[in-house]
Amino acid sequence: MDPRLARVPAVAALASALGDTVDGLYVGGSVASGDYHPAVSDIDAVALVGDPLGPAARRVLTHTHQELSRARVDAAGLHCAYVVRRHVGDVGHRHWTWAFDELFRRPFGGIARAELLADPVVVHGPHPRQWLPAMDVDDLRDAARAELSGYWTRAVRKRAIWRQDVYVDHGVTTVGRADLTIRDGRLVTKTEAIAHLADLGLPPEILAGVRRRRAGDDVPISPADRETRGDDVRRFVRVQIARLLA
Repeated sequence: MDPRLARVPAVAALASALGDTVDGLYVGGSVASGDYHPAVSDIDAVALVGDPLGPAARRVLTHTHQELSRARVDAAGLHCAYVVRRHVGDVGHRHWTWAFDELFRRPFGGIARAELLADPVVVHGPHPRQWLPAMDVDDLRDAARAELSGYWTRAVRKRAIWRQDVYVDHGVTTVGRADLTIRDGRLVTKTEAIAHLADLGLPPEILAGVRRRRAGDDVPISPADRETRGDDVRRFVRVQIARLLA
């Protein structure tokens, strides 16, 4: 067993539950990079499947993930994209994905692909280099830009969501990662991205909150301060996106 799985026993439980219904199971993200923080980091799994998931298969998967979440505390942050082998060449194809307690369709993005091509945790199945198209440095930079021009460009149009800690933390971290990836042409951990945010001018008090939540601390904030912080972070992310996409 890959020693990186010792910190995420929920993955072994998922592998056992899925059995031979998937052709491969992999983990990227912070688990693969060694940047995993229990009870804080998500677990980014990818399952390789041969055929699109029909209604019956989706019901089974929903039940499987719901049961795992009820049985295991560490399964709450377990996300899994069910990638159809014959559609992996189409970056825009939307694959069924379990995340945030629901099953929905979204593309299997370029950064997630790059992580699986780099140093993934292979639970079982062929190595991703055998079924994922290769990526070069320019592809990686394009993938970072695509994250900014897609989801996060839409997110900065919505004022209310930036009152939430999750949008504050993920938004600024994504910007920090994208800046370094576009500049250096490499994958970047969240810890490194957070450390880079001071260089980008994120206010120190906001950065301190991001760091404390990343460490698992509870960070109280008043409604008025939450409103002000949301506006400041939304503006910061919008400015950085415009700069990086210019």
